[in-house]
Amino acid sequence: MDLAFRYQLLPMSFSCLTTIILLLGSVLALARIADPSGVLSSWNDSSHFCNWDGVTCGRKLRRVTILDLGSKNLFGVVPPHIGNLSFLRGVNLENNSFHGKIPPHFGRLLRLQELSLNNNSFSGEIPSNLSYCSNLLILDLGFNMLKGNLPTELGSSSKLRELILQANSLTGNIPPSIGNISSLRAFATSENNFSGTIPETLGHLRNLKVLYLAANKFVGTIPISIFNISALAWLDVSENQLEGGLPSELGFTLPNIEIISTWQNYLTGPIPESISNASNLEEIQIGLNNFIGKLLRMVGNHISGNIPSEIENLNKLKYLHLGYNELSGQIPESFGNLRMLTELYLDSNNLWGSIPSSLKNCQNLLLLNLSTNNLSGYIPSEIMGLSSLSIYLDLSRNSLTGSLPEEVGKLQNLGELHLDGNRLSQQIPSSIGSCISMEHLYVQDNFFEGPLPSIMSSMRGLQVLNVSNNQLSGQIPKFLESLNLTNLSLSYNDFEGALPTGGKLCGGLPDFQLPKCYYKESKRTRISGIAKILISTISALVGVACILSLLYFFWFRHNKKSPTSSSSEDGFLHVSYHSLLKATSGFSSTNLLGVGNFGSVYRGLLDQTQSVVAIKILDLICDGAPKSFIAECEVLRRIRHRNLVKVLTACSGFDFNGNDFKALVYEFMSNGSLDEWLHPTASQYTEKSKLTLLERVNISIDVACALDYLHHHCEMPIVHCDLKPSNILLDDEKIGHLGDFGLARFLPKAMHKLLANQSSSVKVKGSFGYIAPEYGIGSAVSTQGDVYSFGVLILEMFTGKRPTDDMFENGLDLPHFAKTTLVDRVEKLLEEGQNSLCCLKQKSTIFE
Repeated sequence: MDLAFRYQLLPMSFSCLTTIILLLGSVLALARIADPSGVLSSWNDSSHFCNWDGVTCGRKLRRVTILDLGSKNLFGVVPPHIGNLSFLRGVNLENNSFHGKIPPHFGRLLRLQELSLNNNSFSGEIPSNLSYCSNLLILDLGFNMLKGNLPTELGSSSKLRELILQANSLTGNIPPSIGNISSLRAFATSENNFSGTIPETLGHLRNLKVLYLAANKFVGTIPISIFNISALAWLDVSENQLEGGLPSELGFTLPNIEIISTWQNYLTGPIPESISNASNLEEIQIGLNNFIGKLLRMVGNHISGNIPSEIENLNKLKYLHLGYNELSGQIPESFGNLRMLTELYLDSNNLWGSIPSSLKNCQNLLLLNLSTNNLSGYIPSEIMGLSSLSIYLDLSRNSLTGSLPEEVGKLQNLGELHLDGNRLSQQIPSSIGSCISMEHLYVQDNFFEGPLPSIMSSMRGLQVLNVSNNQLSGQIPKFLESLNLTNLSLSYNDFEGALPTGGKLCGGLPDFQLPKCYYKESKRTRISGIAKILISTISALVGVACILSLLYFFWFRHNKKSPTSSSSEDGFLHVSYHSLLKATSGFSSTNLLGVGNFGSVYRGLLDQTQSVVAIKILDLICDGAPKSFIAECEVLRRIRHRNLVKVLTACSGFDFNGNDFKALVYEFMSNGSLDEWLHPTASQYTEKSKLTLLERVNISIDVACALDYLHHHCEMPIVHCDLKPSNILLDDEKIGHLGDFGLARFLPKAMHKLLANQSSSVKVKGSFGYIAPEYGIGSAVSTQGDVYSFGVLILEMFTGKRPTDDMFENGLDLPHFAKTTLVDRVEKLLEEGQNSLCCLKQKSTIFE
């Protein structure tokens, strides 16, 4: 009653006030039980509820109008009392862990305009009385565990603009009444179990911009009425069981279409030529169907006929994949108008004629594959002037004639050049020596003559060279010995002289006069195959001894200004800028794992091993980044422990613009960083559960073992200097691995000469909140600093609070907070979810 008396001046009846107090009391109880992050700490009777975090009230009546609790890491069941807040216009509970059924009491909120419950764990059916919310504009129930049918009554929500239901377990048919919501702009039902046919009435939604019906069990044909929604920008009906074809006028009736996805259905018939009229089209995926006929990811269909010249109208197209079809005719000159194009695949068709020189206008082209066609004539010199080509250029298995243009030297960024299987003649131009980034060169099965240009000795990154079956002559160049070749084929030419083996090759025909290869054969075919690979690889002969000097070697190579990758010649992966560019799809943001003080970390797939790795790209513009690279290399070459992130190789060279490039390649940790588990974002939270108490204890032990090794069991004690959750990575078994040694320091008493070099180049740094206080007053680096950071880390793991939390101000920090709270309120200190007496005793022991 005290709370009611405090607000007695509010302009509302006592009964109404009591109702709201009961509601807020219920939510407050929920906050106490299921608010591990303490974001609802303001929800108490010391302040007016209109001042509580996440609560917005009207100016005059002081009634709650908006409840915004999105991404607050909340748990529990939404109380039915929420239906008493009759003035609510917006409810946002997205990106939490609410469970149970959606309260039907939401149907009482007649003023409600937005209800966002996506990315929770709601179950049960969708309340049909949500249709009573006649002012509803947005209803987002995606990414839950809802089941049952979509209520027919929702069709009466005449003001609804967005209806998002994706990623649930909804079943049955889509009610035709949905077609009555004339204001609807986005309708998403993907990743459910809807069945039956797509309602023809959806074509009545003239304002619809997004129609997302993918990954269901729809059958029948796509209603023709849908292709008449001129406002439609995104149409995705992929991964269903749809039949029939696409209307011939599609490109005219959908002038605003940007994305079309119909892949993995049973669609048949021709691909509409009118699609070239859709000038806003950015992506089209129609593979894994049964299309036939004349015509942009359409790999592996049975498309035949000519490529229409009208394709030039798709001037925003970036990727065009038409490989492995039955296309014929010539490549249209109009391709030169696709100036945004980055990848063009026309391989494995029946195209003939010459290569259009207009492709020179495609200044963003990274990859061009015209292989396995019937193309003839000269290679246009203009193509060789496309400096943007960096992944590969494949013109192999055609009927191209003439010489290789001198302009090939302009492809300084190109990684692979495939010219094999043509009728090219004359000498290989000396300008090819300018292709300093090239790793693979295939010119076999042509009519090249004369000697190999000596300038090819400058192609330091070359790994594969195949010039077999030509008319080359002269002495076998000695410079081949200086290249890092892993595959060399000189056969069926007129070369003279001995192979410049450098004593590293073995085996082969007796005429080669090479030493015999010694190895122990295995009885198992699989093991034997591996042994052959190891023997044919120069690196395996050196053994484990080079591991300790690998990274130092990379650094040494860079200081000599080598333009290629700094990978070892003694058995470790040779990685270059090009190979890392390819592994990460051009350092795509989709592969970005995180950003640190001195660079970014990407997920990558290495061609050499076909394994997923983590690639740390140093941002050399950042102050201290080059020295961080040196420091990390210096540390990593000296250490090896099960709880330290394993480094696989490194790269120190130049990018395609001649800028310094440094990278480290690590073993990939599938469970990401500890920081992602302690403080997950909304998208991460759908994929990961909270760490259990036992897992947190084990990770703490893992980190402690790593620190013990660095401090007491290395040749020279090492101080990490930047211990924090984001630098602790978890493997698939959630074993902790300490990484990022960019700020690591050797202790002065053990450094000797190396100390002088390092202490003048790498400043003592760390991360705010984790760094020991004595560092701030100039104290020397010590292992005690790491121990302090470890203590902060432990507190963060078991309280769920960052040391940089906004609550820590006016001299209060996480250690002092824990100390003052531990005495009487351990339960408040510890994170929710482990509230049994047994667990509390275990936790108290840990903190002691």
